[in-house]
Amino acid sequence: MVTRIDAAYRVVTPLFSAGVDPDRPELRAPSVKGVLRYWWRALAWSRCGGDLEAVQQQEDALFGSASGGRSRVSMHLTLDGEPPVTRVGDLLDAPETGRPVGEGGRYLGYGVMEAFASSRKDTKAGELTRACFRAPFDFTVWMRGRDLEEDDVASLRDALIALGTLGGLGARSRKGYGSVILRSLRVDGMDRWRAPQSMGELRDTIAGLPRGDRNGTLPEWTALSGRTRHVLVSSRKQEPLDLLDLVGREMLRFRSWGHKGTVLGARSERIFQDDHDLMKSVKGGVRPEIHPRRIAFGLPHNYGKSPREQVNPHDGTLDRRASPLFIHLHVCGSVPVAVLSFFPARFLPEGRSDVSVGRHRVRQCPENELYRPIHEFLDRLCDPKKCKEPFTEPAEFPS
Repeated sequence: MVTRIDAAYRVVTPLFSAGVDPDRPELRAPSVKGVLRYWWRALAWSRCGGDLEAVQQQEDALFGSASGGRSRVSMHLTLDGEPPVTRVGDLLDAPETGRPVGEGGRYLGYGVMEAFASSRKDTKAGELTRACFRAPFDFTVWMRGRDLEEDDVASLRDALIALGTLGGLGARSRKGYGSVILRSLRVDGMDRWRAPQSMGELRDTIAGLPRGDRNGTLPEWTALSGRTRHVLVSSRKQEPLDLLDLVGREMLRFRSWGHKGTVLGARSERIFQDDHDLMKSVKGGVRPEIHPRRIAFGLPHNYGKSPREQVNPHDGTLDRRASPLFIHLHVCGSVPVAVLSFFPARFLPEGRSDVSVGRHRVRQCPENELYRPIHEFLDRLCDPKKCKEPFTEPAEFPS
């Protein structure tokens, strides 16, 4: 028996998806299937009660593996027209206004665009170092499942919804680029999705995704759990890229030391002065006993080019730890909404959790202490006395 699942998506922020030609991005079904599998696994933690063996068996049976045989799910993808491309060396700008992406957007786009103008490199702020598809544009995922049980279909449906309400595609997707929103979802020709038309409906949709008990154990990988936290913010901005810029500006104020004591033209808040004092002492030859607090946002976390200024996983087989804080841009009706999702999980693998601080081995602090800066940032977004950007209707859940 064959089950048909058709999901229509819209990309609402620039998508950096590499292709064979470095100046021509590509969007292909295998890449989307890989991301869908990622969200399936993120939901499987609570669905399987943290049973790692059960998750592995179900994943292999559905998506295939070297030992479990071929996938029972096939997929192909169609684009609704040819999306316009912004090429390497061009400036990234908002499609409606034509304004270059702001400082906050460039901060979140580190690695795919120039954050600052440079006369030495002859580059401009917002100049792309990687080509992207401009937003918005639409595509449809066509899935065919072979001999699927009802639970299999439900798990695929939930993964498609999670991708279209929490995630994105391509480089910097955890920072809001390549955000995709689910527009329609049909299973065997029957509608199985109603697009949220308000922030409240979006909140209820996300809250309905599988998650475990709040007192449950910490997941072993990035996954929805009872400890997951979401904050939704909006503004008077009409473009998702402009709202993303506001989120980036607020994060820049919170995290950055600044240049010559200033951040975005104002005096730096220097919230993490202890991190800078620590790394300055390490560079001067002092052996550290702790790691910087900001590693909560991911590794590597570097302060310069020399080994004494770099913070990485100590285990040489691990090159990075991606951020557990995701930014997704959604559009409810015609109103952009930023969804910030914090997925607490084991930060580094058990038995390999030491951190290299300037090449010195430092024990990672427990996750309940480690993740405090992320909670502080989310708290800031919900507090009009602390938040500097003009966000409206902040909504948090669970509260």
